[in-house]
Parts: sequence; structure tokens; C-alpha cells
Amino acid sequence: MKNILICAVLAALLLTGCQNAVKEGTGQLEKGEYKEAVSTFKKAVKEEKGAAEAYRGLGMAYYEQKDYQPARDAFLQVIDNGGDVTYVLYNLVGVCSMHLEDYQGALDAFSKGVDLAEKSGDADTKEQDYTDIVREMKFNEIVCHEKLLDWESARKKATEYVREYPDDKEAQKEAAFLNTR
Repeated sequence: MKNILICAVLAALLLTGCQNAVKEGTGQLEKGEYKEAVSTFKKAVKEEKGAAEAYRGLGMAYYEQKDYQPARDAFLQVIDNGGDVTYVLYNLVGVCSMHLEDYQGALDAFSKGVDLAEKSGDADTKEQDYTDIVREMKFNEIVCHEKLLDWESARKKATEYVREYPDDKEAQKEAAFLNTR
């Protein structure tokens, strides 16, 4: 899953005709030079050229270092600066929020991501990246509802999830557990 997210974000950065600092930071991300990428993307943000894509790269560099607060802040800046908003971006915001124990924020992000994915052309093709990311977001919605002690919503989401993904044994166990609550 990690490689899918990195590839999706790097593709977005490379396809936007980014400025030199963003290109340099993207190269650093590809090489796993995350601390250097943070510095480079911060420079790009200060230059305000391609700020949304610089924030996307900055978010990925922090995310790869498991520094979730600044990662989430950077990903949200992509949205605030008119960047390309994708279901992958919402998934990243949601995962960061979960790590920060902001389960309502995570739910909001996952919900927006699933809605966006289902409205996009990717939903029609059911590409593997789409399927894996949407599946992850839908499962994480269950987890977030549980963390918020919203058992009814968690049970409803688990039932929907198992109906859609009947091969997921972990989700089947979770749905059975939630039916006892």
C-alpha cells in the first residue's frame, strides 16, 4: 500500500509541470531522502511557485518519516492552495488523522475520499490502486467509528464492507464482534 501512495503522489508532482525546487524534492522523495526533501519542499513553499504541489511533496516527506501532524497540515494545504484533490490525498489525511487520534477528522477525510473515488472515472475501471485505497478507507471508517464508541455506525459500516468484500476474514470477524455489541 505504501508504494501505491508514494507512486500516486510522485506522479501527481511530476505531471503538474512543477518548478525546480519541487522537481528536486520529488527526486529526493524517490531516493528516500526524506529530511532533504522536507527542506527542499519548504523552500518551494516559500517561493510560492507551485505551492500546492510543494505542500503535497512536503506532506509525503513528513508522512514517510511518520511525522503525522505536519504531514496532515501539509496535505490540507494542498486543498487550501487549489491543488489537485484526489481520493489518495484524502486517504493520506485520514491515515494521518488516525495516527493523531483525531478519529472524527479521519472519518471526514475517508468519507470525502470514498465519495470522490466513486464519482471519479477510476471507479468505473476498478484499477488495483483504486480498489486497494478505497477498500482501506472503507475499513478505516469502521475502525474510526469503533474508536469513537459509535457501535451502531461501526456495525452498519462493517456489514456494508463485508457485503462488498466477502473475502476479508478480518472484517468478517470484526462484523461478528460488532453484532454482539
